[in-house]
Amino acid sequence: MVRQSPDPDVSLYALIAYYLRFLRLKHNMTQDEVGKIIGCTKSQVSKYEGGTRQIDEREADILDQLWDTGGILTILLRYAKLGVDPNWSEKLRRYQRNASVLRIYYNNVIPMPFQTEGYARSLLTAGHDAQLVDDVERAVAKRMEHQEAMLADDPAIWAVLDEVALRPMAEAAVMEEQRDLLLKLSLLRHVSIRVIPEKALPYIGVDGGFSCFELPRGLRVAFAGTSLNVGRVIEDQVEAARVAVRFEKIAAQAWSEVQSREWISRMRT
Repeated sequence: MVRQSPDPDVSLYALIAYYLRFLRLKHNMTQDEVGKIIGCTKSQVSKYEGGTRQIDEREADILDQLWDTGGILTILLRYAKLGVDPNWSEKLRRYQRNASVLRIYYNNVIPMPFQTEGYARSLLTAGHDAQLVDDVERAVAKRMEHQEAMLADDPAIWAVLDEVALRPMAEAAVMEEQRDLLLKLSLLRHVSIRVIPEKALPYIGVDGGFSCFELPRGLRVAFAGTSLNVGRVIEDQVEAARVAVRFEKIAAQAWSEVQSREWISRMRT
């Protein structure tokens, strides 16, 4: 099935996808031929042209030279990274569900897939009050369904939470249920939950949370954002690898799994 190029007026990423197909057809090349040149499959090229995946800087540079564009693809990609992809939330959900390994760092709230229904409802109610969420109960149901999908295949989850992320965000009964769930999940063989103590400050990461995903065929993806419902999915493999290194540097500041579990347990009293 041939994917249609997105409307180039939607975003810079959509313009890149549209222009990739335009240039390929102008030079009478097939998707298979382009894929062999940049080192990927015909299916991958189709995704690039359909706007469901983005080329990286290496691929953009190769195609700029191949088609003598004056570097326009690389320039467009550079500016696109400074903006917002309107499809970021859809991409994020897909990567969260399909990842075999998730590395999650959060510095302000307990992240998915660790939220109880009550905790999620408290957060989403605040979003409703700020006019960011229309229907709280519908949003809670969707979040619980998505969390279940994230955990369905028992992916390896390495989570690092700032001590602040476990502060009360709801009434006592809801928070106790939330902490019980964290303790239960922390005992699973494929889940690691560690806490960074306040005494570790300052450390890189206090400016915001992010996630890293490992997917089939060795693909890496990262995500940062959600402030004011704005996020950025990082598909460039070099940049995503840098985010993974950043995660390891932050994790080095955390308590061990046992120490973290003991701290979370004491928070229940």
